[in-house]
Amino acid sequence: MFILQPDNLFLSNILFYIAATFFSLLLRKKHKICNILANLLCIAGAFLGILASLGYMISDHEILRLVHFSTSIPLIALDLIIDDLTSFFVLGLSVLVLAVSLYSLGYNTHYYGKRPIGLFNFLYASFILSMFLVMTAGNTIFFFIAWEIMSLLSYFLVVFESEKEENQKAGTLYIIMTHIGATFLLIAFMIMFRYTGSFDILGSSAVIPAAAKNIIFLLLLVGFGTKAGMIPLHIWLPYAHPASSSNVSALMSGIMIKTAIYGLIRFVLLYLNVQHSWWGILILCLGVISAVLGIAYALIEHDIKRLLAFSSIENIGIILIGLGVSFIAFAQHNLFVACIGLMAALFHTFNHMLFKCGLFLGAGAIQYTTHTKDINNLGGLIKNMPATSVFILCFSLAISAIVPFNGFVSEWLTYQSLFINIDLGHAGVNMLYLLAAAALALCGALAAVCFVKLFGISFLGLARSTQAAEAKEVPMPMLLGMGLLAMICLVLGIFPLFLLRIVDKVGLSFTGLSVTDHLQGGWLMAYLPLQVEGNSITPWAFFLALLILILISLVMVRILGGKYRERKYNTWDCGFKELTPRMQYSATGFSKPLRIVFKILYRPGRELKTGEGTSPYFPLSQKYQVSTESIFEKYLYYPIILIMNKFSIKTRLSIQTGSIHMYLLYILITTLALLLYNQLV
Repeated sequence: MFILQPDNLFLSNILFYIAATFFSLLLRKKHKICNILANLLCIAGAFLGILASLGYMISDHEILRLVHFSTSIPLIALDLIIDDLTSFFVLGLSVLVLAVSLYSLGYNTHYYGKRPIGLFNFLYASFILSMFLVMTAGNTIFFFIAWEIMSLLSYFLVVFESEKEENQKAGTLYIIMTHIGATFLLIAFMIMFRYTGSFDILGSSAVIPAAAKNIIFLLLLVGFGTKAGMIPLHIWLPYAHPASSSNVSALMSGIMIKTAIYGLIRFVLLYLNVQHSWWGILILCLGVISAVLGIAYALIEHDIKRLLAFSSIENIGIILIGLGVSFIAFAQHNLFVACIGLMAALFHTFNHMLFKCGLFLGAGAIQYTTHTKDINNLGGLIKNMPATSVFILCFSLAISAIVPFNGFVSEWLTYQSLFINIDLGHAGVNMLYLLAAAALALCGALAAVCFVKLFGISFLGLARSTQAAEAKEVPMPMLLGMGLLAMICLVLGIFPLFLLRIVDKVGLSFTGLSVTDHLQGGWLMAYLPLQVEGNSITPWAFFLALLILILISLVMVRILGGKYRERKYNTWDCGFKELTPRMQYSATGFSKPLRIVFKILYRPGRELKTGEGTSPYFPLSQKYQVSTESIFEKYLYYPIILIMNKFSIKTRLSIQTGSIHMYLLYILITTLALLLYNQLV
């Protein structure tokens, strides 16, 4: 049917998001109706986006130009395009919007009568639309405008609860860092235009000299790396995510930071065509550093949302590892390995969208019912929130790359891309691949420990506070939003072939090479291992062998142990009258061993405060506080800020003299400099 054509579905998708912004303002005084209608319109738009993206990627459509409006300003046009890469990211955006909007039907009820819900939904729908425009922009000027709009809207969502001082600080840091990144992007786009005379994203960069391409690559890496949260440009992320609402955090971590991955692929891989191996080596090294340090810092956090923010840095690192391998292989004209690396990066990008969005929704559910984000104040939630606990357990297993969830598939493909890229005669690069594989294994182990802590301390044991003891299950729409994402994580883990073929089509569109033809296995197999020069593994066989081993062990225990007799008695309590929540492991105590192992990184500090008492041996109270030091903030950003402050003070005193004659001289010098520049350029 004509109306079901992908281009019409994409346009309808846009119209539904626009309608959501319009009705959010129109019905701003009727909180309940406004919330329901705005989110239902976003759900409808997301559903059409899913249909449009799948319809486009399954079929063999050429590049679609959805909108093309020329303006009276030369070279400036409103241009929206759809290709396989765009469609893939729009698919991820639409799936998340569907789940988060469904979740928001219940979550936003705590704003009724307290916050301007109409303004929130207007910002929320506009934020979604801005991300769609970033992904579909057909020229760099419109891309940059959409990028800036996305950044500003996300800033307003971060500071929505503006009376909180931490939100104000988080918003200020975020807007500074995002505009620093945007400045680098703008300079890169201007250099591209200087040589090509065009802002077309699909244009050719053949006329750009090699030296200029190197500069453009570095500018793009800093610009997009800042938005992605790549270390050391990550400092805004652990502050902004905890400050914003959980449904906003889910979209920011789930899809907004992935627009940077889209940008790297679009501009570095497709536009600049990866000229040198060192581009990929640099991205690979930054990915390894981001992955290891990201999960290391996540491990010591006891604020759930800060923990998840640092975990996002880790997963961005994993994605960059896949991209780095792909870029190195593209530079060496090894298209098969390049496509595998790209497939691993895109597959993990989609997977991280799902389980990280779900984890932030789970954190929002915990905060919704307990009014706290501190893991040390939780415990025993599995009794009062059984459905939420199951969903968070699923997301925790997925992000820890545990069979049979989707996180394992993409991380295994990343391992494969590292191993098969090892080539005799390149000892230095081979060592880098081996170190990256070892770092990835370390990240997997630390991630498992991190999310065992998150789930175990929060949901198991005894309640550590009144809020945790009185917690109740969240409303049904919130459960449906989390349940949808958990189900997709499980399905893609067991049957990954469908998404693998979609991801493969992205690489096929510009290399002409399909990777899925080299994957072994059928539709009903749990995983599709690669068979490349003996480097293979079949995870479902290991999983099946483990189950058989467990069953044999249980049978042997029953046979050799004789008749089973059940005896019930109280848990041994070390001579105390009864167990109390204070006898349990805390989140701080759980991570203490690793805090000692990585003390050179954490630089822990301790403070003990003792209350007054009749004797120093019997104080009335004691408070023991553990702190860690952010090495990037203290040794990188604080010195830079100090130097800039001193320079600003000196400059202000020497330039702003108060003399009108000096100001006229400044104007004259500036005018002459501009005239000279115009003559030379």
